[in-house]
Amino acid sequence: MDNEIRIHYATHFLKLSLWYVKRIVNEEGILFEDAVNARVNIYRNTDFYDGKHQPAWGHKDRDWERYLEGLEAIVIQGQGEDSEEEGLAYLWPRVHKKYHRPSVKGRPYECWTFDDGEDYINIHIGNVYQPESPLSEKYEQFMGTLLQLLKDTQERRPEVTEVRCGSWMNSAPPFQHMFPKSWHESARVSPRSSWGMGHWGQFMDRTGRFHVQNGKKLRETGEFPYPSLGCRAPIGEIVGHLESVVRGQGSGIRDQGGVSES
Repeated sequence: MDNEIRIHYATHFLKLSLWYVKRIVNEEGILFEDAVNARVNIYRNTDFYDGKHQPAWGHKDRDWERYLEGLEAIVIQGQGEDSEEEGLAYLWPRVHKKYHRPSVKGRPYECWTFDDGEDYINIHIGNVYQPESPLSEKYEQFMGTLLQLLKDTQERRPEVTEVRCGSWMNSAPPFQHMFPKSWHESARVSPRSSWGMGHWGQFMDRTGRFHVQNGKKLRETGEFPYPSLGCRAPIGEIVGHLESVVRGQGSGIRDQGGVSES
């Protein structure tokens, strides 16, 4: 069952990614290599990725560059769904097919991780509750662990004044409910897709499979169902808001479907 989950996601996600690459190459006139490396999340789904380095960060992988020449010939010269199927078949021998179920082990804040900045932190989200969702069944726990992360940050680094996050989740109502007015007022739409899960996480559902409905919407409209927004707010305001929300209500929020790393 676990490998079936991974294969379902990889099959549909990579086909969607190839469709998107061809679209932006034709509409924006960018190079195929740049589209694959910087605008979709294909590289990290292959065994070319070593877990640390990637072309989007300037890493030079000569084997990957040569491999992309063959993929470009298939995707750009091919027609419609045939090019997606042929591109997937070309990629498939190098695709990670084993499913690694997310775990809370080694994650003190469960779904939440962070990066330290000079006087701020960036927060990131990954669903370690699969097949349950942090935006429904685990909503109160999800909020509580974020609150703990922020309180610990205030003790650990008193100089931190701001929290930042760039993610599609900033467009999801239950996630928005967790943050104060200043967070929403700061929101800025990312003008272009990036390679990261801040854009592409919305295409994984709560079980780890491909989110079929969101994929269909992207194909039909050319727009991401949930725009990736960059938001920021003072850490004290978020802590106060979360304390109020956690005290004052249960979840009672409509589930938004899948949540993946951002």
